[in-house]
Amino acid sequence: MKIKTVLIMPVKFKSSRLRNKNILPIKRLPMFVYTLMKVKKSKKIDKFYVSTESKKIVKICKKYKIDFIKRPYYLSKPDVEKQAVIVNCLKKLRKINVKPKIVISCQANSPQIKIKDIENALNFFDKKLFPSYPIKELISVGKDNIQNASFRIMTYKAAFQKTLSTKIGVFFTNCMDIHTYKEYKKVKKSIES
Repeated sequence: MKIKTVLIMPVKFKSSRLRNKNILPIKRLPMFVYTLMKVKKSKKIDKFYVSTESKKIVKICKKYKIDFIKRPYYLSKPDVEKQAVIVNCLKKLRKINVKPKIVISCQANSPQIKIKDIENALNFFDKKLFPSYPIKELISVGKDNIQNASFRIMTYKAAFQKTLSTKIGVFFTNCMDIHTYKEYKKVKKSIES
């Protein structure tokens, strides 16, 4: 299947800092659904997948007609790096003949994400960030110059690399990553008011 860009959203059920974080309501939708529905409006992304270990998350995905990839429970433990989740998902997609050129990892707990940011970041990634280089990455960064993890864009090969990237860019966004109840209330208020 010819697909250029795939977005993968890791969504685990349990969260160590904020209980049930990914399904807390934003505009009467579970947070991950709200976030994904926003980015699904982009015409620059061909396919969208949730990666999860949870039967509850799968049930919600089915309710909202969201494609999902089941992952093993061990890939949902607190010490597992997100890259392992992305690689697991890409390997499963390869089995159904889906091998994108560009992979976006998008955080479920970043509901302030803007399509404009993702699309501008994709344009920069594709056209200006070492355009012909096969292994490169772009990370989203906040005004404080700290990675906010709302999204990460990488080439397919970069997802599988075992070394540090040498071709990496940053894209500034004004997006909070929710990890505490206080952050959740603040973000929810900013979205719903």
